[in-house]
Amino acid sequence: MPNLHEIEDTMELELPDQDGSKDFRSHWQLFVPTLVILISYALCLLYLWLTNRSDTALFRLAALVAGVGVPLLAAHAFLRYETVRVRLGQNSVKVHPGWPKNKGLEIPNDLIMGMSIKRGLYGRMMGGGTLIIETSEGTRTAIPDLKDPEAIVEVFNTIRTSSNATFD
Repeated sequence: MPNLHEIEDTMELELPDQDGSKDFRSHWQLFVPTLVILISYALCLLYLWLTNRSDTALFRLAALVAGVGVPLLAAHAFLRYETVRVRLGQNSVKVHPGWPKNKGLEIPNDLIMGMSIKRGLYGRMMGGGTLIIETSEGTRTAIPDLKDPEAIVEVFNTIRTSSNATFD
């Protein structure tokens, strides 16, 4: 049986469609920090403009951050939103932790010892979270920014019980 690292080295970026597998994607909450920064800098620019300070260095700096930083943050959030995914199959769990990582990971179901969920205050408010997969080799893989990590654990447990029932 190949170990986890040998499988990791052969995975591609894209997860091809397969019958009988369930996909889970990232949560829209990835865009919230970008929106907060955009609104904050827009309000700062508006205040400076209304108080006739639009010719100051502070105004130029805020305009630079709003004009360059916010689009870069939005692009980063979009790339993460499009690339974070988990696919549960009958024999393995395929994960892609998202951009900037370009390697996917395939973990055979029989190597997985357990799955847990980690959430901060923000994740509890928005409904997202981080899925942590623990393997029998002692490795832990964290996939952050998932939409519904509880559903992943629930579906995985269902798949595991149904596959164990077929071998008994």
